[in-house]
Amino acid sequence: MKYCGNCGHCNDDNAKFCGGCGKAFQMTSTSSQNRSNPSWVDHINDYVGNDRPADLNWKVLFTDVLKKHSKSEAENIFICGTKTTTPTLDSVSQQWPHPWLYSRVFFMFAVAFSLLYVCCAVFGNTNAIPGLIVVGAFTVPLSGLILFLEVNAYRNISLYDIALIFLVGGCASLVATLFLFSIIGVSELDFIGALLVGLIEEIGKAVIVYYFIKKLARQNILPGLLIGAAVGAGFAAFESAGYAMNYLLAGGWDMMLDVIFLRGFLTPGGHIAWAAITGAAMVIAAKECGETSSNILTNGKFLRLFAIPILLHALWDSPLSNIGADIYLLPILLTFIVWVVVLILINMGLSEIAKNKMNY
Repeated sequence: MKYCGNCGHCNDDNAKFCGGCGKAFQMTSTSSQNRSNPSWVDHINDYVGNDRPADLNWKVLFTDVLKKHSKSEAENIFICGTKTTTPTLDSVSQQWPHPWLYSRVFFMFAVAFSLLYVCCAVFGNTNAIPGLIVVGAFTVPLSGLILFLEVNAYRNISLYDIALIFLVGGCASLVATLFLFSIIGVSELDFIGALLVGLIEEIGKAVIVYYFIKKLARQNILPGLLIGAAVGAGFAAFESAGYAMNYLLAGGWDMMLDVIFLRGFLTPGGHIAWAAITGAAMVIAAKECGETSSNILTNGKFLRLFAIPILLHALWDSPLSNIGADIYLLPILLTFIVWVVVLILINMGLSEIAKNKMNY
């Protein structure tokens, strides 16, 4: 099957026109290996293990953002994962999702941040500073988490579990990371140091992601992405709050605001996406192993995918980040690359739904 890049409708592989919007498909071969000049996206697609052509339907992640939605639509998205609200497999959609609620969550946090800013800057009320730090640090991580919640077509993870993974899992991953840092010291961020940081922090998050995937017994790609994203979002939110507080104490108000805005801008390409890839890698390996056990951590498919967040994290912290540092060139490029991987995994997750239905 293939998805329309215009509307996200699921079509047969041989379809010449989209059954949803009627747009003509560009005729391509069914596999990137058969192309005479495969692109870098095709190479990533092959490395990730997708047996379909790369279908980066990134437009559908934004097409519904500006549309009008009711309060009941938002409530329906949040009501999921219980015995009475988890859909049966035959009713799970295999079409590309059209998330929008994440933009509303971002807007709500932005409004709250603005009001707290007024309390501090206009009225000089320092009691609002802790709230300003927390809201500022949590805005983008929580918005990104809601996006992954909307992408999970299975709707089989409850809001309670997501909150638990975000809060407890995020804090636990920080503890696991600090424990590893206490054993393996990193003195400076040269290339070796950056690689060690990438290894330590991604392993610290991976341990917690594995715990929740095993605990919730989820062995499909889309839920795996969500569980990983929840751990990564918690890690990113609490880490950003800590940086904001440290900059406030060391450099004052302006430096605190600068770090909140900068880390918010860079967050989509960091811990959330990296941990989401780790979660997907674990469920892919679990399917091959037939169970969610510690064996998946040494499985070739897991290690192959887990190398991606480690490498991207290491590059992010490496001396290469000094190239175009004034425009944050490297983090922006790495954000683009990591979301290519995430979109490929979403594509694989949707194809997995179709396969599961055939075997149901």
